[in-house]
Amino acid sequence: VHHHSSAVPGAPAAPAAPADATVEEMYPVAQDNFKRWNDALQTKDYKKVAALYSNKDLSFLPTVSPKFIQDAGKDTEDYFAAFLEKLPDGTITADNVQAYGPDAYLHSGMYTFMTGPASDRQPVKARFSYMWRKVDGDWKIVHHHSSAVPKAPGAEKAEA
Repeated sequence: VHHHSSAVPGAPAAPAAPADATVEEMYPVAQDNFKRWNDALQTKDYKKVAALYSNKDLSFLPTVSPKFIQDAGKDTEDYFAAFLEKLPDGTITADNVQAYGPDAYLHSGMYTFMTGPASDRQPVKARFSYMWRKVDGDWKIVHHHSSAVPKAPGAEKAEA
């Protein structure tokens, strides 16, 4: 005469932020969300990566595309379908987090992507900014801008 009932476990919850989040409290959330994004890249599933982007008010300026993407649908999926062919794996080398309450933060800095097949991996250094916001209870990217680091002034003359 015992009955036990429980819900089927769902996907792991997005990292939580304190109610009056400070930069120190949001930094681990930013690190966790970057890891979720980079881990999604490792799956080589462009739909999984695109699902991390908001369908509401998206502003996406990708590293290797001339497009200004404003939806998490086809354009974002198409971008990542092509980008994932480069087999990217990112590592943050310097970063900063600015908290905007418990439901939004800006994560900016520098990262290096290793790209290409295992036999010929090449580093690509880039700058980034991500604005993450809670959308319907999940952390979503509402802004992402990434650009390759330009050569320092005079570097071209030094290489000649």
